[in-house]
Amino acid sequence: MYSAEKQNELYQLSKQLLAANNGLDLAAQVTALHEVISYHEWRYYVLNEPVLSDFEFDGLFSLLKRIERENPALLSPNSPTQRVSADLIENFNTVTHLSPMLSLENSYNSEDLREFDARVKKLLNLPAEQDLSYCVEPKFDGGTIVLYYENNLLQRAATRGDGAKGEEITPNAKAIKTLPLQANFTQHTLQKVELRGEVLMSKTEFERNNLQKQKTGEAVFANPRNAATGSIRMKDAKEVSRRNLDVFVYQIAYAEDENGVNDLARFGTHENSIQLLQNLGFKTPKLNTERKVCDNIQAVIDYCNHWEEIRDSYEYEIDGMVIKLNDIALQKRCGYTSHHPRWAAAYKFKPKQASTKLLNIEFQVGRLGAITPVAKLAPVELAGVVISSVSLHNEDLIKQKDIRIGDTVLVERAGDVIPQIVKPIADLRTGAEQILVFPTHCPACQSELERAEKEAVWRCTNTLACPAQQLGKFIHFASKDAMNIDGMGESICERFYKLGWLNSLTDVYKLDFSSMQKLEGFGKRSADKLKIAIENSKQNPAYRLLYSLGIRFVGRSVSKTLVAAVPKLQDLAKLSAADLMKLEDIGEKVSAQVVAAFANPELIALLDELEALGVNTSRLDSELPKVIAADSNLPFAGKTVLFTGTLSKMTRDEAKIFAEEAGAKIASSVSSKLSYLVVGEDAGSKLTKAQQLNIPILSETEFLALIGK
Repeated sequence: MYSAEKQNELYQLSKQLLAANNGLDLAAQVTALHEVISYHEWRYYVLNEPVLSDFEFDGLFSLLKRIERENPALLSPNSPTQRVSADLIENFNTVTHLSPMLSLENSYNSEDLREFDARVKKLLNLPAEQDLSYCVEPKFDGGTIVLYYENNLLQRAATRGDGAKGEEITPNAKAIKTLPLQANFTQHTLQKVELRGEVLMSKTEFERNNLQKQKTGEAVFANPRNAATGSIRMKDAKEVSRRNLDVFVYQIAYAEDENGVNDLARFGTHENSIQLLQNLGFKTPKLNTERKVCDNIQAVIDYCNHWEEIRDSYEYEIDGMVIKLNDIALQKRCGYTSHHPRWAAAYKFKPKQASTKLLNIEFQVGRLGAITPVAKLAPVELAGVVISSVSLHNEDLIKQKDIRIGDTVLVERAGDVIPQIVKPIADLRTGAEQILVFPTHCPACQSELERAEKEAVWRCTNTLACPAQQLGKFIHFASKDAMNIDGMGESICERFYKLGWLNSLTDVYKLDFSSMQKLEGFGKRSADKLKIAIENSKQNPAYRLLYSLGIRFVGRSVSKTLVAAVPKLQDLAKLSAADLMKLEDIGEKVSAQVVAAFANPELIALLDELEALGVNTSRLDSELPKVIAADSNLPFAGKTVLFTGTLSKMTRDEAKIFAEEAGAKIASSVSSKLSYLVVGEDAGSKLTKAQQLNIPILSETEFLALIGK
């Protein structure tokens, strides 16, 4: 439906529209919003692979509604606000629902709920002080299902579809054990009934299914929602049965009696209708523990707040609560818009946050001398992960947020991925908290720190003797992204460094393996394995060696560009800054660092010695640049991508290969020319700078979705 290039364009346009000043006039915004909302509906409902968070999508929809409300001339019949979302899949037969299924209007706080209550009273011509009864239920995060019963038998099950039509999934629905295949509706004089519900996988079953998949070598489910929605569209109903799904039924949408009359008001209240379903054997939210009838809007607010606090202890994933006017006759009087019922609303929970104690702030010394403050926290579980350390990036951020040692702080996993301190809770201060005094000297070597103009980072300039920097260089040299020496990880490098075996990078290729075998916990097998890995690293492409040297601003992508320009690494000493800046993506800062590095005779001597030890320093044919056709339809054709933080679904190498296969060029640093920054856990200054430059930010999941992985 959408080409990869078009998807990239619409994603970037979405981020632009979400910005406070997007640079578009109102008419252009409306046109753009029509297009991007339709695209995101397709990704969410059809592919089940959203590339925006629910909050961001809601922001786009709210923006369009506001513009249309304030500028009626811009409202058109084909606006997304005038229809419901699309969800049709070609693999299943399309069926028509007996009653159209609309979306729900979202609310995010108590003020929104009070406004909803006021609107309902206005529609009903009721005084503002009169209380209304509402039924409040969990907003399940699974796959919507529409069920049709006739003469007590389940005749058909379908997906939500476009609200009017859906895809028939009857065999899969019948495989779900919690769904009755028959129910005695006729004892209530009902012949044809259409129900709405949610297919879910419990957290327990999610863990069981993933454990089984790991044992058989299959790809695991990303989350319970994807597991549920993917399961109901499977072609093998037996596999659906094995996954132990649940169906919660939460509404009677159509109820025709023996005379052919459809009248939901016969039930009196929504609560009565749910109780009837429960009595007939359907799984429904339990009264007073999961669903509750609230006598007024304040009780609704209190119940929503209660559920927001206990959501993580619930066996199923929920992302909010659903509020429905309880009296069905009053529902009918309120009516509907083309998008949502006026008598119901969804209350969306806030992003997952937790408070904890900031115990201390420690300082890490990077291999290039950067001093990074790291907050040490009292361990706190957040979005399924225990957080005990959070990067504070730099001194300026700490001052800006007024973070103090001893503070109770609010921690959030941004996008449920990157832990960060949102703010200190100043009201809980006792006076014992300490304002951070940033060190003036390196914590590793006591050398004086320097901070370059226009930089936020303090650095240790003792590049030759600082033990933390020296150790960091060996760790970097042996890492997967650099020389990829398997078995020479951080702990081994530290051990060899403390033993005095590593003083120069050339020492990696002079290790005494007979002595190594005698080390406690090592042995001949480990020594032999490491020896093979070191020997294999000698044949690496030259760009890996260049990257492993740890020259500032010279990442893997820049290394590849530089190596492609010269036959041999040592030849880079012959190029001036002007020569280097003629190369693609090489700017003034990079060229200055490269010129300075290769002007140092010690570096040339190091490369010569490595070459004498058998390490490749010459360009391979495979390192010459590959030409991508200008009319390429690859997802990231013509785009530059940079990765930062720890990736959980793939290695950094795999991520870069995926990006390059999708047509991207891998950038070495954040600049205004960067197309996308892909962030993993513990993203640092690159994320901060990208946000300042309004560079589009992608989570790991969003990146994989855009490239179709």
